[in-house]
Amino acid sequence: MLYCVTGAGDPITGTTHVGELTGVNPALSVVADADENAFVAALPADAFPPLPESGWLEADVIYSYEGGCVMVRQSHNRTIYAPAETPALFIVYRPDAGDVLEWVAGESVLVGTLRTYEGDTYRCIQSHVTQADWTPDATPALWTAAVGELAGEEWQPWTAYAIDGVVSYDGTLYKCRQAHTSQPGWEPPNVPALWETI
Repeated sequence: MLYCVTGAGDPITGTTHVGELTGVNPALSVVADADENAFVAALPADAFPPLPESGWLEADVIYSYEGGCVMVRQSHNRTIYAPAETPALFIVYRPDAGDVLEWVAGESVLVGTLRTYEGDTYRCIQSHVTQADWTPDATPALWTAAVGELAGEEWQPWTAYAIDGVVSYDGTLYKCRQAHTSQPGWEPPNVPALWETI
């Protein structure tokens, strides 16, 4: 889990195991999340120095950039390219990261993330940071083809649904959040603990 503590001089950042971030003074502010995208989105930009236009950048250092924050993914010499154009070098908040997007190298993906590659859609089955030689079609340990997932079978009662299964109900697609056997009254829009809108 990534964490950042602000409010007492320079921000303190790092990683910890879930549940180990304890004993923080209540006068300080803490941002912590296992999801890189959510973590970077929640950081207070005014607590960090601006991203330099040139020079050496160390991995894991956070900078303010265009009203938000970016985190250096790997140490490198700063180039003319914007952080969002170089995902192998920077972690940048992507408001649409949960959507079905084109696969790119250098992105942190979680189990269940959907990405398209060469016209096919894949679902991540193991959290990782993508790299150029780990394309979805070549790494079955990381990705599985999402054939039919986006079509969404029509929701039915008395049916066993697995986590990340996709159904259609009244023209809307839903993804299963918790494995269960459906029953009347548990239609996807009625039970957000079981289904989320795609």
